Amino acid sequence: MRDLLDEQSYEEIEATKTLLAFCREDIVAARLKLASDDRLAPEEHAKLWQIVEDREWFMKMLAEDFRWQLEQIDRELEKKLQR
Repeated sequence: MRDLLDEQSYEEIEATKTLLAFCREDIVAARLKLASDDRLAPEEHAKLWQIVEDREWFMKMLAEDFRWQLEQIDRELEKKLQR
């Protein structure tokens, strides 16, 4: 199994692409909530930031181009905020 993974980058595996997309979606949703809801309880605020940090850590471990992943998140945030 290890040899197979060494031959192919993790990011090229379809399941990894799906997981990275889910992470981006989670980050966008959490950041939108943080930006738009000023009535969040401290626990909710902390939980949302924990989601962002956890998903970013996961993405950093799997993505070949972590900066590109962050740029995609920023683009999606901008698009949603302009609506």
